[in-house]
Amino acid sequence: MFDLFGVAGRHWLSGQELAADERASVQALLRQLDFHAGELAIVDKELAGHALGDPTVTRLMTIPGVDAIAGISIVAAVRDFARFADPHRLAAYVGLNPKVRQSGNSALVHRQSARPAVPSSSAPWSRLPGQPAGHRDRYGRSTSGSRPAAGSRRLFSPPPAR
Repeated sequence: MFDLFGVAGRHWLSGQELAADERASVQALLRQLDFHAGELAIVDKELAGHALGDPTVTRLMTIPGVDAIAGISIVAAVRDFARFADPHRLAAYVGLNPKVRQSGNSALVHRQSARPAVPSSSAPWSRLPGQPAGHRDRYGRSTSGSRPAAGSRRLFSPPPAR
């Protein structure tokens, strides 16, 4: 398999029999792909410049397979590495350390992370700072049978009277 829009793929594509209108459409789409590839290259260059200025990202880039974009993504997801007491807690936060409970010949693997497998707007890290947590379990599901209407509960207490 080869890249259809790379050099070999474009050579193959140019050899295909197409009607004039189809060939014009293919050429227009290839021009659009080239334009967007150029725009992405500009954004990647800007991000790489910011990454090289951040000591955390440059340290992450010493890990094989982590480039500037991956390093920026890791820093964006974790924010402050100092808030984790040890590497195991960091791994649990990002969901990388499964917990194995084995009995006999069967083994159950449980995620030790507080993050659900599929992020949702009800997930704890999706709330804004200072936003109340509500009644949710560790997977972001409501623990009560039904949720009261937003207007029926007090979200923030009023300032104290002077």
